[in-house]
Amino acid sequence: MTWNAKDHKSTASECRALFAVSQEELRWLCHTLTGDPALSTEVLQAALAQALKGANDVFRDWMLSWSRRLIVKFCIAHIQPQQSPLALCAYPASFTASRVSHRHVRELLALPSSELQHKLLQLEPLSRFVFVLRALEGYNRRDTSLLLNIDDRACEWIFLWTAGTLTSELRNRDSREEQSSFLPDGTEIEAQQLAAAL
Repeated sequence: MTWNAKDHKSTASECRALFAVSQEELRWLCHTLTGDPALSTEVLQAALAQALKGANDVFRDWMLSWSRRLIVKFCIAHIQPQQSPLALCAYPASFTASRVSHRHVRELLALPSSELQHKLLQLEPLSRFVFVLRALEGYNRRDTSLLLNIDDRACEWIFLWTAGTLTSELRNRDSREEQSSFLPDGTEIEAQQLAAAL
């Protein structure tokens, strides 16, 4: 089998088309991981260049998945979340894994993408990377810890702690919304006014 420049151009244009169709989703991933719109664009372009370079070596059906993995790797290289002090922290004795269930994670993933991204961008980088890789990208604990170069147990603790923190914020918000319901006489009151009245 000989290499054909025409086939290469066709594959490259197919890759560009795939990136164009998936650009919003890929840009969301880049921005959520880096927390920086300018760096997100740079990472996306670098991943596209790398994908185009190896386009003939990869099955087309796997191209998007492969591109997502490249984006994750470029983001890790640029942000270096494993340098976070959180990676070196001790596991608190009071923390129990039972606080967080798959249902809690599904609740978070059911949020509109812009709201979820806003919440994730409030996190420090390592927590954000661990949560995105585990909950959104479907990496298992071991692959996440290897990719981020952190301890396997620390990876699990960070994931559970992050999911628990985000879930608590969600529940607190829901609780505040319930407090802003109608008073017995039918008058609507804001949560802040209700809290001040109590």
